[in-house]
Amino acid sequence: MLVAADGQSLGVRGADGRLRILRTASDNFAAREWLAADGDARAPKDADLREGFTCDQTGCIGRLADGALVALVRAPSAFEEDCRRAALVVSHRTSPPACAAHVIDHAKLRANGAVALVRSGDHWTVKVARPAGSERPWARLARQAETAALPETFTHPVAEDAMPRRDDIEPGD
Repeated sequence: MLVAADGQSLGVRGADGRLRILRTASDNFAAREWLAADGDARAPKDADLREGFTCDQTGCIGRLADGALVALVRAPSAFEEDCRRAALVVSHRTSPPACAAHVIDHAKLRANGAVALVRSGDHWTVKVARPAGSERPWARLARQAETAALPETFTHPVAEDAMPRRDDIEPGD
């Protein structure tokens, strides 16, 4: 499962294997590049790119192929719920320190550039546009604190199923 984020756009590979892209800005650059890299002939403005995302005033939720949620937070008030429910939270804002989900927020996007993540079970592989120690003439930024650097891989605990085992269920339960 792929998740790509640049703070203004969020791309998620849907259950059908196709890339879904949510854009929060009018710039088509990221969507056009992601589609081209995926070998997808759709245009960045195709309406079906947004399928699978649900949005309200505070943010948007997309679902990965395995059903896990990815949240794009627009307003600080969305962090509470999204940090509890989502496997990954992306925001151009600064996230609260106690977020249970893995977070890519303002500091991490600024330090690392756009991010691509591939998930397999509870393991994520991370690829950043601006690896540690790299500088580009058009994007010379002072490196943020090491806490803003994203690891190449990380694991996120998968929520346990709350349903009791079949052997533990008594007649009448």
